[in-house]
Amino acid sequence: MIMKSSSFLVILALTILLAGSQMLSACYSGPNYYGPGFYYGAHPEVFGDYDDQHVWHDRYWWISNHHEWVHEHHPDWVANETPAEHNAYEHHR
Repeated sequence: MIMKSSSFLVILALTILLAGSQMLSACYSGPNYYGPGFYYGAHPEVFGDYDDQHVWHDRYWWISNHHEWVHEHHPDWVANETPAEHNAYEHHR
């Protein structure tokens, strides 16, 4: 009877150890785990360019501050611009 009892305890201990390790692995998936829904793809691309002083500005800064330059050098940034939006930037200056 003692032999059966000790083998049962060993099997129980191993089962608890295995189950515990599986449960803990669900809580931790490595150094870069940020929780459910985290996007593991490439970083989003931010469009922009450098000015004459080699200072980088995003496309929204260029559109707001040098609208005609954007049309000359990066027309894809304003490809969907409506005539009303274009006129608004022209009168903004």
